[in-house]
Amino acid sequence: MKDSKKQAYNFLTFLGDMTKIIPFHAGYLLLAALVNAFLPTAQTLAIAEFVNRVEGTYGGVLEVHMVLAPLMILLGIVIFKQMIPSVTNLIDASAQNRLKAVLRNRFMRKQAALQYRYIEDNQSCALIYRVCEKVENRFWTGCRTVCNGIELVVKCVALMSIVMQASVLSGGAILLVSVPLFYLAYRTGKQNYVLQKDAVEVKRRYQYLARILSDRDHAKERTMFGYSGQIAKEYDSLSDYANQREAVILKKRYANMKSGSLTMVVLAVIIMLLLLPALGSGKLSNGLYVGLVTSVLNLVQGMSWNLSGIMQGAADLNAYLKDVSAFLGMEEKADAIVEPRKIPGFRVETIEFRKVSFRYPGREEYVLKDCSFALQGDKCYAVVGRNGAGKSTLTKLLTGLYEEYEGQILINGRNLREYRYGELKWMFSVVFQDFARYALSFRDNISVGNFNEEKERLLGRIIEKLELEPCVQELPWGLDSKLGKLDKDGVDLSGGQLQRACICRSMMNEPKILFADEPTGALDSRAAGKLLGLFGEVNREGQTILMVTHSVQAASHAGRVLFIKDGCVFHQIYKGSQSNETMYRMISDALTVLQTEAASGNAADADLQTTVQTIERRAV
Repeated sequence: MKDSKKQAYNFLTFLGDMTKIIPFHAGYLLLAALVNAFLPTAQTLAIAEFVNRVEGTYGGVLEVHMVLAPLMILLGIVIFKQMIPSVTNLIDASAQNRLKAVLRNRFMRKQAALQYRYIEDNQSCALIYRVCEKVENRFWTGCRTVCNGIELVVKCVALMSIVMQASVLSGGAILLVSVPLFYLAYRTGKQNYVLQKDAVEVKRRYQYLARILSDRDHAKERTMFGYSGQIAKEYDSLSDYANQREAVILKKRYANMKSGSLTMVVLAVIIMLLLLPALGSGKLSNGLYVGLVTSVLNLVQGMSWNLSGIMQGAADLNAYLKDVSAFLGMEEKADAIVEPRKIPGFRVETIEFRKVSFRYPGREEYVLKDCSFALQGDKCYAVVGRNGAGKSTLTKLLTGLYEEYEGQILINGRNLREYRYGELKWMFSVVFQDFARYALSFRDNISVGNFNEEKERLLGRIIEKLELEPCVQELPWGLDSKLGKLDKDGVDLSGGQLQRACICRSMMNEPKILFADEPTGALDSRAAGKLLGLFGEVNREGQTILMVTHSVQAASHAGRVLFIKDGCVFHQIYKGSQSNETMYRMISDALTVLQTEAASGNAADADLQTTVQTIERRAV
């Protein structure tokens, strides 16, 4: 009962959306459906009148004016049936354009506002893909299905009303056969949607493989490693699987359609026979009998092809609306799509983790466990540890992407959860290791998402500091040159140039806390040294820098190095008055200990910490 109410609510919400977004188009569909529904009845009566008038002049002279009215009605019906498809095609295109403009914008805003945990969950991603792919087509097809269903029901009721006047038994026979056919088609539609869900998920996977086989980002590795054949084999396997699923759906639909068609043909013959007594008794005129037989045959033909599609479309719409309801019910992050909100006079003084534990949704193991450390503002820190130790998770928690953690995270002694997300956006900036590349101008690649009023001044200063001026000068249109190959005049930058452009982007808003995930990964040693020196300048300007890195060179430039293992910070090295060379040696030795411990898997944490402390004392 509860599911039925929810289905009804979903359906009413859907109809409400249609009448709000495309009132004219939806009204046209409904009006056209009603007109089409009454055409068979009008055709039946026109044929009956024509036959009766011709029969009435038997042996006499038939004059045109005597049959002109029914002939004009029949001619009008034919013209209407010929014209309506062309008009409907125009309405289709207009409606889908309108739905695309409204629904895609609505659904994209919903996606942008979702809690970050959904982005890293496979089932949630599959649901989002099913709902958002060609959303305008799914909604418009659903609207047409509803109107086609109304047309079919009204058409049956209208013809039944005429049939039952002549023979109640014939009308009952139509009702007796039609209801099970409706139910069978609807149940088949529900089964098909389950199969389609699986096929859509497989389709999402093989479309990704298709991009690997075709796009330019993978071209070099495709050529170098020659994996095209292997990927193509996997693509063919997934594609065949999806095609097999769709073939099963088509077979079921065809079998259902043909079984219904045979049933309806038998029903039509029975109705003809049941109407003969009424014809013989004079209760039914010859003309009306001919008209009814013609209309019933047309109805049978239409139902044999349309009933299955309409009912399966209704089941598909119902299942799709369930997915839409689940998607729209996903939890949103407060202020997720608001602009960064400045905190007047704000300055980072302390950042503290107090016994923070965290595990990703749906997983049993903790990534962080009782993790505690404290940082001071206006300093540069490096976080070091082997892969999977929890380094990047620190970034996700501190920037507010995940809120489902135990313990406390404090900034200036204030709980992180007390800050509004817009304030955290203003406070933080992140340079990701897998940074984004935009097919936009060089200027837009750096200033995208920037809300600083003095962006042009900052742009020039940061480009100069990161030594990107020679790169800009070599571009055909300077800062306005398009990157990538989306435009015919687009140009490509090296990996190091793109990474420096990404770092420029992160600095444009002058964040209070800058995260950098492997910031020197694509840079040569000279460029890396220059960048690390720039981090030092930024640090002196009152910004806190936190680097996640495996680079000893990068870590040695930090004022403090945090070693993380098994989800907690187990040791820290302070630079103090030591030189970069001394710091470099200390960190290098400590990383060697980490790697040795990881390889052996036998060393205890206490022994490891003692070893690192010994290295630190020896270096001093």
